[in-house]
Amino acid sequence: MKFSNDGKRITIEGFEDKMTHEQLKIGKTALFELTLMDNSTLSSNEFTLLNPPTTSNINPYAHAVTYADRFGGKKYEADFENRKLGLIVHWEADLRDAANYVRQIFTFTAKDTANIPKITFIKLPVNIGVSKEGEVDGSPMVHKNMFFAIEHPMSRVEQSKTSMVAYLLKLTPLVSDNSFSTSTVWGTTPVGQLRRGFLYYAERERSNPYHQILHYNSWYDISWDDRKFNESQALDRIKMFRDSLIIKRHVQLNAFLFDDGWDDNRTLWRFNAAGFPEGFTNLMKVANSCGSSIGVWLSPFGGYSIAKEKRIEFGKNQNPPFETNANGFSLYGPVYYQRFLDVTKNFIKDYDISILKFDGVGPGNDASGAGITYHNDIEAFLKLLKELKKIKPGLYLDLTTGTWPSVYWLMYGDNIWRSGGDNGLTGEGSKRQQGITYRDANTFKNVVKAGPLYPLNALMNGGIIIADNGTPGTFEMDDKDISDDIWSFFGTGVSLQELYINPHKLNTANWNCLAKASNWARENECIMPDVHWVGGDPAKSEVYGYAAWSPGKAVLSLRNPSNVEKLFEINVAGVFELPDHVSDEYLFYETRKVSANGGRKELAQGKSFKITLQPFEVKVFDALLKE
Repeated sequence: MKFSNDGKRITIEGFEDKMTHEQLKIGKTALFELTLMDNSTLSSNEFTLLNPPTTSNINPYAHAVTYADRFGGKKYEADFENRKLGLIVHWEADLRDAANYVRQIFTFTAKDTANIPKITFIKLPVNIGVSKEGEVDGSPMVHKNMFFAIEHPMSRVEQSKTSMVAYLLKLTPLVSDNSFSTSTVWGTTPVGQLRRGFLYYAERERSNPYHQILHYNSWYDISWDDRKFNESQALDRIKMFRDSLIIKRHVQLNAFLFDDGWDDNRTLWRFNAAGFPEGFTNLMKVANSCGSSIGVWLSPFGGYSIAKEKRIEFGKNQNPPFETNANGFSLYGPVYYQRFLDVTKNFIKDYDISILKFDGVGPGNDASGAGITYHNDIEAFLKLLKELKKIKPGLYLDLTTGTWPSVYWLMYGDNIWRSGGDNGLTGEGSKRQQGITYRDANTFKNVVKAGPLYPLNALMNGGIIIADNGTPGTFEMDDKDISDDIWSFFGTGVSLQELYINPHKLNTANWNCLAKASNWARENECIMPDVHWVGGDPAKSEVYGYAAWSPGKAVLSLRNPSNVEKLFEINVAGVFELPDHVSDEYLFYETRKVSANGGRKELAQGKSFKITLQPFEVKVFDALLKE
C-alpha cells in the first residue's frame, strides 16, 4: 500500500498485490471524507498535518488473545487538525508480520462538540470492477483477489456512477471526553483463494481465535417458556453429564450454560431466590470439580413473551426508569446500560463464567443491519462487549438474535446467530430429519448466500436438541436419526457446540455416538476453522455438506436430505478448494465406520470419485494426503 506525503497532507496513492503485480490505480485518494449536517463534505485534504508522519515498530505480545497481536510489525502514523470544525484525527497504517493486509486506524477527537453524521473511509473507482461481497451491512468490497472493508458490522457500501464507497453513520455528536475510533482493512489473497485468504485475515484479527466450546444448554430441557428451574434440577444435569460423558467416556465438556429461567422477572437479572438461594455457587463448584465451568443466558432487550413483559414492567417502575425502544430494553440508555454491565461483570467476578449467551439486541431476529432505528443500540452493545473482553479476554461471547453475517461482529464476540427460527421442519423424512434440514437450509440461505465471506465456523446454528419441549420434543427417539443429527452437527465445524439435551433421554448408543463425534471434532479442531459449504440447497433436497482443509489432512461431511438414493461426485480440488500447486491425491476414510480388524475403513482414493448416499444418510470422512 502506497501513501503520498507532500508535507501538508497524506493521501493513498495505490495498492499492489506483490505476488501477481496487480496494481490498483486510484489516483491520490483522501484518507477519509466527512459529511456534515448541511450535507457538505470535508476530506482529510482539508485538515492540517500537525507533525511529520513517523514510522515505528509494533512490538509483539506473545500471550495476546487476539492472534494478530502476537506479531510485530511497522506502523506509519500522523495527526491532523481542522480548527474550524474543532476536530483532531489520529491516523495510523499498520502492517504486521505474516499479514496479507494493511489496517488503518482512525481516532476522532472533538475539542468541544462536532456533528458528523457520516464518515466515508474507502472510495474506489467503479470502473475497476469492484463489488460488494454480501447482502448485509458490514460486508467487504472485493476486486479480483483483493478485499477492502471498514471493520465494523454496521458499515455500509454504496455505488454511484463513478465510485464504490464504504462509510459509517455517526448518529450521536462527537464530544470532547469521548473519542470515536474505527479501522479499515485493505488486503490481498492468493489467486482463486478469496474465501480462505479473507478467513486468514479474519482469524488473525477476531477477538478470540476459533476454539470449540462444547457445552450443555438447559433450553428445551429444564428451561422453557416462562418456567423457572432450580438448583436441584441444574445439579442433576451437571452430574449426569459428568458421570456419563466426562468421566465414563473421556469427553471434555467445557461448560454448563443455564438459559432463561434462572432469574426473577420482578428484579431484572437477579436470581430467582427460591430456586437459587446461593446463586450459581454450588453449580460452579460441581462443574469445576470435573474440569468444566458455568455459562449463563442474558437478553439485552429483555427476553421474550410473558417474562419479557414482566421485566419491562419492573424496569419502568425504577427511579430513574430503565430505557426502552420498540423491541424492549435499550442498551443505548445509560441507566439500563449500567445495570446490564454491572450484572454481567458480577457473573464474571462471582462465578468465573466461561460463556455468556446474549439473546436479543437491537433489531432482533432476521436482521441484515441495525438501520437507523437501532444504530445507537448496537453501538452501545459493541461498547459492552469490549468492556467484557477487557475484564476477561478469553470469555466466549455468544451473540444471537440481533446479529447478521458480518465478519466484524467477531472483533467483539465469538459467533453470530444463523437467523431463522430456533428450530422447525423442512423437507422429507422423520421429524428429526426434517429438523436437521431446517437447521442447515437456514444456514445456507441466511449465511452462505447472504454473507459468502462470513466464516461458517463462527455460527450459532441451533445445536443438537434431544429434549421434551417445543417442536423438538415431538422428534422420534430413533437411534439412527439421533446419530445422523449428532454427526451432521459436529460436521458443521462450528465452535459453539450446543447440547440441548435432557441426559435422561439418552441410551448407551446415543452416549457413545455423542462421545465419538464430539471427540472427532475436538481432534480436528486445528482444521475446522476452514470449514466451508459443499454441494447444494438442503431446502431443495440437494446433497450438501461441509468441508475443511489443512495441509496434510482434510475432513468432509455430506448429507442426503431426500427420501431417494443420490449420487454425488467428489472432486477433491473443488470440494476442499485447494490452492494451486497442491496435490489433490487423498485417501478417504469413513469416520463413522471401522474395518473388520478394527481400523479405519478406506472408502476411496484419488482426485475424483462418486459416492452413493442413501435417503437421509450422513457420511463423514477423514481425508489424508496420499504419500
